[in-house]
Amino acid sequence: MIGSSKEELEKAISEAVGDRESLVSFSRSSSGGKFLSLNLELVVETEEDRNSIFASLSKHGAVKMVL
Repeated sequence: MIGSSKEELEKAISEAVGDRESLVSFSRSSSGGKFLSLNLELVVETEEDRNSIFASLSKHGAVKMVL
């Protein structure tokens, strides 16, 4: 996912995945330093579950894009 604040992206992830076990890692930052991307890894049980997490992240104000 892409956003402008690591802390805000991590907050969005926490809200979307709750207490599930997950791994968040830094991917890269833009050349100008305005944006950064984080990777989120977790196990989902169903397609509906995956879509729900994706939608929650996509709607969050701190998240510019979810890939």
